[in-house]
Amino acid sequence: MLAATAAALTLGLAAAGSALAATGGTAGGFAYGELQGATVGQAGCGTNQAGEPAIHVSKDNLVGLGSEDGLGGGSQYWTGTQVGGTNSASPCALTYDGQPNAVSGVGASGGDIDTAFAPLKSAAGTRRIYTSSLNLASVNVATSTDNGKTWTQTPVQGGLPVDDREWIAAYGADTSLLTYHDIATDNIDVLRSDNGGQTYTQISQAIPATDYKAGANELGNLVIDHNSGTGTAASPFDAYQSFVAPSDSSGSSNNEAFLAVSSDGGHTWTDNPIACSTSWGGSLDHQFPNVSVAPNGTLWYAASNDKNVFTATSRDHGKTWSCSGPVSKNTTQAIEPWLVATNSGVDLVYYGTPDKTASPTWSVYFTQNLTGKTSGWRSPSKLMPVHRGPVCEGGLNCTTGRQLYDDFGIDTDQSGWAHIAYSHDAPDLGGSGTYTGYAVQNSGTPIGAPN
Repeated sequence: MLAATAAALTLGLAAAGSALAATGGTAGGFAYGELQGATVGQAGCGTNQAGEPAIHVSKDNLVGLGSEDGLGGGSQYWTGTQVGGTNSASPCALTYDGQPNAVSGVGASGGDIDTAFAPLKSAAGTRRIYTSSLNLASVNVATSTDNGKTWTQTPVQGGLPVDDREWIAAYGADTSLLTYHDIATDNIDVLRSDNGGQTYTQISQAIPATDYKAGANELGNLVIDHNSGTGTAASPFDAYQSFVAPSDSSGSSNNEAFLAVSSDGGHTWTDNPIACSTSWGGSLDHQFPNVSVAPNGTLWYAASNDKNVFTATSRDHGKTWSCSGPVSKNTTQAIEPWLVATNSGVDLVYYGTPDKTASPTWSVYFTQNLTGKTSGWRSPSKLMPVHRGPVCEGGLNCTTGRQLYDDFGIDTDQSGWAHIAYSHDAPDLGGSGTYTGYAVQNSGTPIGAPN
């Protein structure tokens, strides 16, 4: 049972008070606001100091949003059951659940958060939540079987070298895959758990050791096709790991998009190039490449060359691809794409700016594709402004311009309405800090249930 009251979960913009008025509003069919991070167990808008969020919506329409406090600072998590499409769906509906990735109240991790919902219910009668977080020496995976109210910690330390940017995806009731960039080898290590995240064992690497791409690459997210296989040895599931790397002739530039494909539950992988992506031009690690699989198995992929966002789609498990031209319109720069694919369409978000000034204003942009063709993207809508100034994508090497960090997220509920998690300057636009915001789609076109 969620701690928030029914009234809190249906809190509208008019009832949100001055906190939302200062940090949120409506734009392009979405209601948005800053989540409160002060009182555990309480819903509502307010203030928080987290950034670089991840968001997913369970098959029970439980919205789960995690965001990081930085290395050593732990992470934050919010939950709330709601469906978009009405004015009562509110950015203030999520309850603050505290820190998943912490030990005795002290942040154990706090970098590069990712989250996942199990598609099937566990023995506890709920869909297990996984929240992974980076701390350089290892990865911390926190799991919850009571909808985010309490968490169990799993430090993934055995055999794990210095790592960077981990991703997590779930299958069935108790299985998950964890990937990360192995700094020692420049490869993508793959770990698996079949006991609800209690232990993880490395089972493979996504890039063959003899592959030229192992020397230079940037990984993106990891997804599992929930409708593939049964999870048994005789019928394993399909998994997909996105990354960008040099083409054969490019040298050191990550100018080609790739998808690592596993048809045996993560034990072996085939790296499929998205050959048409080299036509996009430039380096494609701005930031990060992103893949989504629809319930019918159709794959959609997004990447940025720092100037524009592009997409590609495959209907044969990543063997062949069709690529789009620039999807981002009326902007001078577009980065950090994230998408969600369903059987009826695709939703895409990214950060973009139309400005050519030294201190541009960046906004969240949202677009949809309802045709299934790479040429079918609608004209993007500019939603809320989130940052003023340059954007640095150099990670820990950045000294300024890190307020947007490296990614954000989008998912749809079971009725197809979009839910977005984003980073925003703090305390206000142009500020040197960061906070996490949440937006829910109140009107427009729903695209159906995701994978």
